[in-house]
This record gives sequence, structure tokens and C-alpha cells, in this order.
Amino acid sequence: MLSIFVAAIVAGLPTAELSGDVRLANGRPAKDAIVWFEAPGAKSTPMKRQKIDQRDMRFSPHVLAVTVDTWVDFPNNDTVFHNVFSEYHSQRFDFGMYPKGQTKSQKFDRAGVAVLLCTIHPQMSAYVVCVDTPYFAKADARGRFHIANVPTGEYRVKVWHESGEELSQSIAVNGVDPIRLQIHRRR
Repeated sequence: MLSIFVAAIVAGLPTAELSGDVRLANGRPAKDAIVWFEAPGAKSTPMKRQKIDQRDMRFSPHVLAVTVDTWVDFPNNDTVFHNVFSEYHSQRFDFGMYPKGQTKSQKFDRAGVAVLLCTIHPQMSAYVVCVDTPYFAKADARGRFHIANVPTGEYRVKVWHESGEELSQSIAVNGVDPIRLQIHRRR
């Protein structure tokens, strides 16, 4: 079960500021959960290039949210070789081994979750969550998130967390009334 609380702060405008709190089934904050609001016609534009660094034998950040058609750079800042690979919606990418100082890049061209691994160092893992909406956020260490300027309308709010807990729920943002929503879903 994953739960989420969402509140809207509105000022009579046709948009809302959505803030919330995401918790795991055990009640702990869902650090690094990705929350997004999907609506027909609410398509994203590519973000500026993003980066997942390889340093101290780990990926940083551990979870990255991007919009469709965003490029992500993978610089190797360790003194050892790394080999980043992923099975991303049946589109496998595998950079091959590359040394410190080199950077490889990947364009994430469709919505979904990519699990990143290193063939040389099995303890290394990270996630890229690619969404096709401009209305998304990554929860902080306390499970809190904030999404600004969400237009009024009907949405499907979705939440992903690396624990495997996910949810999807319909929601209406009317730009006038505060939203108070608690979602529970069993896996």
C-alpha cells in the first residue's frame, strides 16, 4: 500500500500549486518517489540535459525524473571503468566500458521507468523515470513534493517508488477549491 496526501493552494487563478506527502505501506516517507499528473493534451517538452554522475562506485542521483525526449549524460568520475546499461521498454542501451573523464549520453524518448545498472559493479543501480507531462516532482527525504502551476482540469495522478509500490488515481483540479485526497492502494 502506498498513500499520498495532496493539497492545493489556490488564489482564484486557473492553476493550482499542488503539494503533498507520500508514504510507503510501512508508514515511512517515500523518499525519491516520483509523482506526476497526466491529462489529455498535457504533453511535456524536453528538459535541458540532465546528469547522473558515477562517483564513489554509485550513481548520483539515485532517482531522476525527466520528460520525454530529454537527454541524460552519464559522466564517469570514478578512477575505475564503468559500463552503464538498461532495458528501457525493450530498448536496451549498453554504453560499454568507459574510463574516468568520459561521458556517455542517452535520450529517453518514451514514458516509462529505466533501471540503470553497471555490469562491472553489481551494487550500482539507479532509476530514470520518464514522464510525458510537465506536471511532476520528486519527493524529498520526508516524502514531500510540490508541483507549481497545474491548470484546472481532470488528471490522473500517478506515483512510482523503487520499492515497487505504485498508484494511479483520478483527480480534479478546479483552481478554486483546495484538494484533499488520500489514496491507498494495495500491491
